[in-house]
Amino acid sequence: MVNTPRQFAIFVSFIVAVVATLITSLGTWFIFGAFSFLLVALTFILTGTISYFIVFFLLERLITNKIRVLYRTIHSFKISKGDFPINMDDDVLEKTEKEVFSWVKTKREEIDKLKEQEAFRREFIGNLAHELRTPIFSIQGYILTLLEGGLEDESINVKFLERASKGVDRMTNILEDLDTITKIESERVKINKKNIDMKDLAEEILESFEIKAKEKKIKLKLDSNDLDTVMVFCDRDKIGQVLTNLINNALNYGNEGGYVKVRFFDFEDHYLIEVADNGIGIEENHLPRLFERFYRVDKSRSRHDGGTGLGLAIVKHIIEAHGQMISVRSTPGEGSTFSFTLQKAIRE
Repeated sequence: MVNTPRQFAIFVSFIVAVVATLITSLGTWFIFGAFSFLLVALTFILTGTISYFIVFFLLERLITNKIRVLYRTIHSFKISKGDFPINMDDDVLEKTEKEVFSWVKTKREEIDKLKEQEAFRREFIGNLAHELRTPIFSIQGYILTLLEGGLEDESINVKFLERASKGVDRMTNILEDLDTITKIESERVKINKKNIDMKDLAEEILESFEIKAKEKKIKLKLDSNDLDTVMVFCDRDKIGQVLTNLINNALNYGNEGGYVKVRFFDFEDHYLIEVADNGIGIEENHLPRLFERFYRVDKSRSRHDGGTGLGLAIVKHIIEAHGQMISVRSTPGEGSTFSFTLQKAIRE
């Protein structure tokens, strides 16, 4: 199989040499009436050699040089730099073929990624429109009722205004949460890290949920694993928001008579913090998308609880802004555990 300029030149020169030899042989036969083996051999060697160098030279000039340009272009595009040295001793055609296939594969992956991003964008816009449509229609209904005479009816005017106000509050919360995520993604939110005692912060936040926990008959627990202090290097307000969101979710989806527990685990250079419950749990197929914006496992219930659908997305962005990781494991009917890491306090 002919794959290189050299092989092609040999192939062409062989054909030319054979044709020239046949013509020479026939010519000597008609002129002299006999074959000259020396003349035939000399003709084959000379025509083969000369045609080989001519064909090879033309291929090098007209084809290979252009392929080298393509080779350089692909490499330059891949590493986003200018010209760089290339080993021309290698088989240029073979290397270019590999580079082209590699480039095509990369472009195909990029196209697939763009398609995924476009699908995510469409889903996000649809979810956002759906989240805003409910409070807007609700507010519109209350206002129209008031304008059509309800404003003078003391039995409904205040009640309808309060409900409309709740709809406005819901839209405000959604927009504020979206703004928070956008600022964190664009690094416009400054992460003010300092040494804090995570144990004290967890106790403070758990205390703020005591009334809600009592109403749902859920026990709040703090398991420090015999750690006197849990000193971490983080933004206290932002991590406080993380704990608040996770504990609030655990209470919303917890079972009556159950528990919500905050636990700490000491590792070499960081602490692992867990917020666990023994509530209804989450199906495995929901877990990969749990931290997406507006993704809801139980849509009707989460809206009824007043959630914006952005709480876990904010949690994930805050943890990643700290350079750390968050994960979730869950078993339906047994409960869920959200785990995230934080860097240990810096010695001053």
